[in-house]
Amino acid sequence: MSSSSVSAADRRQGQRRALRQAAELVLAGNRVLPVRIHDVSLGGMSVIVPVNLPAQTIVRVRTLLPLKPAGRLPAELPCTVQYSVLSSAGGGFQVGMHFGALPEAVRAAIAAHVNS
Repeated sequence: MSSSSVSAADRRQGQRRALRQAAELVLAGNRVLPVRIHDVSLGGMSVIVPVNLPAQTIVRVRTLLPLKPAGRLPAELPCTVQYSVLSSAGGGFQVGMHFGALPEAVRAAIAAHVNS
């Protein structure tokens, strides 16, 4: 799927901020893939994944979110895949996802990162 075929409704709204770090993507059946987070917003995130994932795939992202002024918050983020685009620069597929319901502490950590 090309980025031009992604509808405006499927794109995350709001400010995004780079968050370049390793994470784990948990698929159905608890299959775990190593991924790299590309960016994050209050509504979702983009990751670089070694495989192409279909839209509407339900996944979880395990990561350590940055805490301000210092520290990390372990988090498992429920997500729904919105698009997957081959990224030769990223060395895999750039996958855009919307978040499901997040605990308040996780939302606060993401908000602090995005707004810093």
